Amino acid sequence: MYCRLIRLKGTPDKVDEGVKLWTADVMPALKKQSGFTGAALLGHRETGEGFIVSYWETEKAMKEARDRVRPEGLKVLTTTGGSIVEEHDCEVAVLERFKPATAGMFVRMTSVKSEAAHVSEGISNFKAKLVPILEKQPGVRAAYYFVNRQTANTFAASAWDTKKDLQNSETSIADVRKEAITKLNGHEAKTEIFEVYFAEILTPAAASSR
Repeated sequence: MYCRLIRLKGTPDKVDEGVKLWTADVMPALKKQSGFTGAALLGHRETGEGFIVSYWETEKAMKEARDRVRPEGLKVLTTTGGSIVEEHDCEVAVLERFKPATAGMFVRMTSVKSEAAHVSEGISNFKAKLVPILEKQPGVRAAYYFVNRQTANTFAASAWDTKKDLQNSETSIADVRKEAITKLNGHEAKTEIFEVYFAEILTPAAASSR
């Protein structure tokens, strides 16, 4: 499975309007595309920053859908004063859903620029060390690891029932996360917390890919 991550920069006071427009106009366009298996809209209400994550059965389907859906997305961004900062086409290397995805969750995402030679090691480390710790934490809903093998950009994330659950888990994983970044020779590491404004995951993306 594959996913496209689009980092956005928006205006904080336009968040609710943006979510409303995105769910009304962009999501229906996505659902018409062959191979689409779900999407989530994440954001930070104070800064206006966020991510759109869309899931696809194949890399081909993901790439073919881009130009068909992008005009609707750009309309929403123009209306709300937002912009695309960057985007990454990634392999879904790990996807563990302990509970269904839903709006109102909170996500902690660590993005790291690694090296191609260490990508597979990073995936193995996340499966072997991070997932077992995460699945024991109260309130955990999912664990994800996305990677672009060409650019070596990686995104390790976990989803939680509440922001408090997310914060309480930090002491259990902080050292392991730091060790993982070191092993990857990672740089430009950035850990962020987002609210999930919208999530709709279809059957193929709901199952484990571990």
